[in-house]
Amino acid sequence: MPPVDLNVVGGKVYVDGGFVEAGISIDDGRVARVAKEPHLPEASGRLNVDGLLVLPGFVDVHVHLRGMELSYKEDFYTGTCAAAAGGFTTVLDMPNTKPPTNSPERLREKITRARGRVVVRVGFYGALPKPPSRIPEMVEAGAVAFKVYLHHPITELDISRDEVLLDALSWVAEADVPAAIHAEDAGVIEDVKRRLGSSTSPMDFAEAHPIEAEVRALRRVIPIAQKAGAKIHICHVSSTVGVQLIRKARASWGTPITCEATPHHLLLTVEDLEKWGSKAMTDPPLRPRAVAQGLLEALKLGWIDVVASDHAPHTAEEKGRRDVWAVPPGIPGLETTAPLMLNLVNKGVLSWRTLIQRLSSGPSRIFGLSGGEIRDGAPADLVVVDAKREHRIDSSKFHSKAHYSPFDGWVVRGKPVVTIVGGRVVMRDGEITAPGGAGEIIRLGAKNQK
Repeated sequence: MPPVDLNVVGGKVYVDGGFVEAGISIDDGRVARVAKEPHLPEASGRLNVDGLLVLPGFVDVHVHLRGMELSYKEDFYTGTCAAAAGGFTTVLDMPNTKPPTNSPERLREKITRARGRVVVRVGFYGALPKPPSRIPEMVEAGAVAFKVYLHHPITELDISRDEVLLDALSWVAEADVPAAIHAEDAGVIEDVKRRLGSSTSPMDFAEAHPIEAEVRALRRVIPIAQKAGAKIHICHVSSTVGVQLIRKARASWGTPITCEATPHHLLLTVEDLEKWGSKAMTDPPLRPRAVAQGLLEALKLGWIDVVASDHAPHTAEEKGRRDVWAVPPGIPGLETTAPLMLNLVNKGVLSWRTLIQRLSSGPSRIFGLSGGEIRDGAPADLVVVDAKREHRIDSSKFHSKAHYSPFDGWVVRGKPVVTIVGGRVVMRDGEITAPGGAGEIIRLGAKNQK
């Protein structure tokens, strides 16, 4: 019998909700066997992880890799290098690029440009096309989900009209893929902006995106999605009121609805916005401390399904604009998300089970992705974690083109040290070890294609 490609040995492997001392045999990109080292088959390669933890690869369902005409902010190579450095083996890229990914033709162009550049697995969201009857064609072209921005649509459809949004979500439901919703009400935001007028204060940006905007948008979109029969995923929920609305929809209506929270909404507050200014501007904005604490509690209780980075890189010049309404919201998060969550595990705030459910198995299940667990036959997408390694977050060392972070200077414990995608080591000790093109483009319902 010929040797398998690689044996990962010497670690503690997360299997079926707990850690076991075992090795993993990998062959042809998949897990061939999980067993004690003496029971593994002969392998061409051997990776000894010296007592570290081997977890299912992390999955980030909310990432802006930019590219296209926004490559000066981030491109498919630098963005996926950041993902690999952060322990992410799969990322899903948002469609608000330039031009927006709102047609099958633009999606195919984006995939073509990305294919030779990515170092992890990448799936692409689509924006709602006009007419929405083109949604099945976009799924066939490679869209794994659709993104709906209620406050700032990037579609030619007038989704401010309920009947138009209902029709679009009905097509998404028919295609059997999720719709990810940015839930903010445009009218609430514009009313506050008109009242505030011109501004140079990031605190005014926060005031213009109040919790009321999120709540009003959720109260609108949830019944529409229910009527359409669509699976919806609420992006970056930023209020405990929003979480409760989602819980109510699940319990009383049976609506297939899930939600995510970002590390910055869980761990930062408006005080950090005051400290960091526009570098900490994100949309939705940072909330008061009591809200952040409530979101973290909701995560622990399982009311929040996913932790996602909302990796949104911009240039220093853009983030430094004086006019606050001209500053693009967003922070880079691919290289900080896992360390921040691992730090919570080390503090006893989160369990390992919760970490894996929110960063790996949960997002894989919700978006219909393969992986999210370590078992025979599963994709060999793994992250090796040094749970005891203490380090200081330093954005100047990011692989991302965006070298700023409101988490700069935080000392955290726990770090991804090896990332394996399809059986290939793509990151080791912070260094990218695979060339652009080593990753794969995710095509749901079809074999992944390089």
